Parts: sequence; structure tokens; C-alpha cells
Amino acid sequence: MFTELRETTDRGATTLKCLLCGGLRHRSIFNEFGIDILRCRHCHHVFSSFTADLHYDGFWGEEVADDEHFYWSKARATMHRDFFGRFVAGRSGRLLDMGCGLGFFLKAMAPYGNWETFGCEISPAAVQYARQKLGLRNVVCGPLENAEFPRGSFDIITMWDVLDHIPNPDPLLSHCHALLRKGGICFIRTPNVFNQLLRARLKKVLRGMQPGVVYLMARDHQHHYCEKSIRSLLERNGFSGIEFAHFHPIHSVSSRGRVVVRCIKNVCYEAVRILAIASRGRLNVDNLFVLARK
Repeated sequence: MFTELRETTDRGATTLKCLLCGGLRHRSIFNEFGIDILRCRHCHHVFSSFTADLHYDGFWGEEVADDEHFYWSKARATMHRDFFGRFVAGRSGRLLDMGCGLGFFLKAMAPYGNWETFGCEISPAAVQYARQKLGLRNVVCGPLENAEFPRGSFDIITMWDVLDHIPNPDPLLSHCHALLRKGGICFIRTPNVFNQLLRARLKKVLRGMQPGVVYLMARDHQHHYCEKSIRSLLERNGFSGIEFAHFHPIHSVSSRGRVVVRCIKNVCYEAVRILAIASRGRLNVDNLFVLARK
């Protein structure tokens, strides 16, 4: 495994190292407010040049506002129902949501009483919200490696929009593999670099670089995966039987204009799903919904 992503040369300069192949040669393919997004010249993995804290816990700030939090709850509801229908309904077991944020996914699991659910989140503010506002008792605060979960104790581990934020995901994925029972699954949702980069470039052409516009979130998103790169990462951490699914998208970032946005996104969802089926998986422009087995 590559546990160090930066290498110091004889002259003292620091060179970025590719997460997947360890390569030191890369080129900039996008610049976001002075931060380069790089592509490895050897394996073509895409990553940010921004130096992030390995255990950054400030995403939610000091305190989470008592609000609807539409993006994290209702906007994701259909996507979560897709997941429940495929992996949860009619079954029983133990599920861990790694990087559970405010806890809305775990709250949505409540009707499935045959499942014992747990969450792990690094942000103290988010954990406090999950415990006090949503009444979730089984949420631990801190890195997963520090949580006292027994090995082989979970049937499913989920990571919803977590993996792309982590500078060095190998220790986390290796630990997830150890926590799963034999035959257990790790389910990951993460952006697909193919459509993310295309949209960022289009926004830059049409609108230029404007504060408040979401491009590639170079400070927060450390890695931008494709099917090939995430498969390689998972396989070297012990996972096998890797598949890619298609679930409904996040419908809107807020409640405003959600009907129109939902219709457009549903049409796009059906189009990319049909494209993937017709191409036998060779053309997947959807976000990555990854299923990996132990």
C-alpha cells in the first residue's frame, strides 16, 4: 500500500505521489482558484494538489443549525430507498455507516427493525446533532480505526460521499474489510470523474471562476475516481466481486425548484442507466455506486 502521498526530494522540495501507482509525474487538467487538479501520467488517476488534514473534522463547524437540512435528508430519500430495496428489505444484520454526517441515512433505516445500525463520524458537531436531534444512540465520534468495533461484526458498511474526501484511504478501506463478516459488502457512493470534470469545465467556460459556484471542490475532494481507479483501490485492500449499480440521484440541493430539478435528473438517470446497460457497463457516466465484497 502507498501510505505516504508526498515525497521529499534531495533538494528538500515536496513532490506529490499518486495514490494508486506511486507515480511522481502528473499534469494539471483543471485549476480551481489557484489549486491544480492533477492527472497521473502513468495510471491517469485524478487528484487534488491541495494539502488536506488527514483527519479534518471542521466540515460542520462548531455547531450544526437546527434546520431542515434538505440536501442531506429529503433530497437523498429516493436514492436511499433504492439502496434499502436492494440490500436491506426482507433481510437482517448489522450495518455501519462510515462518515454518517448528521445521521439522516441511519434515521431512514429505522423502519427496518431487523437491522442493528451504527454510525461513525469524525465531526463532533455532526455527532451531537445525530444524537440529540435525531435520537441516534449508536454513533461514535472519531476516526473509524479508533472505534472499538470487533472484527468481522458487520454485514454491510456504507460510505456515502466519503471516500473522495480522504487523502489516504488505504488504512480506512483495510479496516472496513477487517470489520466485515465473510461475504459482507462495502457500499460506496462517490462522484464519477468523467461527469464531474466535464461539468466543471463547462461551468468555467460559461460562467468563469466565481465564488459560490461548485466546480470540483479542490479543497474538500482529494481524489476523483473512475471505475478503473476505485476498483484497483478496493482490490488491493482485499475486496473482490466489485460491481457498479445505478441508483436515483440526489434531487436538489434545496427545496426551491425541486420539482423541475427532480424531473430533469430523473430523465438523465434513466438515460445513463440505459446507456450503461446497452454498453454492458463499458460506458458508465453515472455517479459511482460501488458494491465490493469481502
